[in-house]
Amino acid sequence: MRVDSSIWGIILERIYEERIKTMEKIYKSLSLEPPYSASVTTLLSCYAKVGYDKKFGGYRVLPTNFNMLLGILFDYIAKLLIGSKPGEERHFTKEFRDSEGIVYKIHAGPDAVLKDEIIEFKYTSLPLEKLPLEHHEYQLRIYMNIIGLKGRLVYLTPNGVREFLYEKGEALSDEEVANIARSFHVENRSPRYEWECQYCVYRPICPYYVKKEEKT
Repeated sequence: MRVDSSIWGIILERIYEERIKTMEKIYKSLSLEPPYSASVTTLLSCYAKVGYDKKFGGYRVLPTNFNMLLGILFDYIAKLLIGSKPGEERHFTKEFRDSEGIVYKIHAGPDAVLKDEIIEFKYTSLPLEKLPLEHHEYQLRIYMNIIGLKGRLVYLTPNGVREFLYEKGEALSDEEVANIARSFHVENRSPRYEWECQYCVYRPICPYYVKKEEKT
């Protein structure tokens, strides 16, 4: 008997192939200067981190912890099971205008569109009572605005599964999406969520780093 990694090598290679395609699409659609353009997931991220990634090519393609790996595997397998192939083209765009007339082109790439629903698959180790997470809700509800369908968040956790269904009327409004886009492109919100800093490789050099408060 000997330790071998042939199967995991194949799995990681497939993950890398799909992830690199996705990341290339995200950064190809990104413009931090007018005319502004970005994916939904980018808008809901820290502006400083996105800027560093774009400048230094530092975006992470392969998972760096086990939870990330589980999340990617869940996403990949779930798409196959419902008949939506990983890598299948699902690209939607819409322009939004804020109160000052600034235009933002927003790109949506949902995990799946099944009949009249947009579906997003999520893995988290958080307790079920803490779900859904705000940034996941915003992501889905922006997709719903752009695509014009109702949406569903599907969670897999170590504690069980949860699904949250959002009717079409629960989509974010054009004004709400424009405000989120403005907070990213114009106001350069960094970080958007304090917890982002704890997972960021740029912590040692970023002037916007927020240290996690220790519990007493």
